[in-house]
Amino acid sequence: MGLAGRAHALPRQLSGGELARAGLAVALANAPAVLLADEPTGELDGETEQLVLSMLRERAAEGCAVLIVTHSREAVRIADRVITLTDGKATETRRQDREEAPDAVG
Repeated sequence: MGLAGRAHALPRQLSGGELARAGLAVALANAPAVLLADEPTGELDGETEQLVLSMLRERAAEGCAVLIVTHSREAVRIADRVITLTDGKATETRRQDREEAPDAVG
């Protein structure tokens, strides 16, 4: 998670992004069957966002059900399924549908 250099920092000394990554690290350490993540990359720079999304994708490949609520186009890009809420209506797309229509973003 890129936090090794911050191991001795108190929570109040961490940035919002560092706190989010620490929370995610704790959740992943418990090897959950289901992981619910609300904007897990919202306060991260692009490189760190890629690191976190890669870790979440790896967990999903290992059998963990990962549900992300996000505005991140990168998270949408790697998702197997995307459910978009617009005006109270849910619309689902799958990865292969998005690959066939590159302008479609969830």
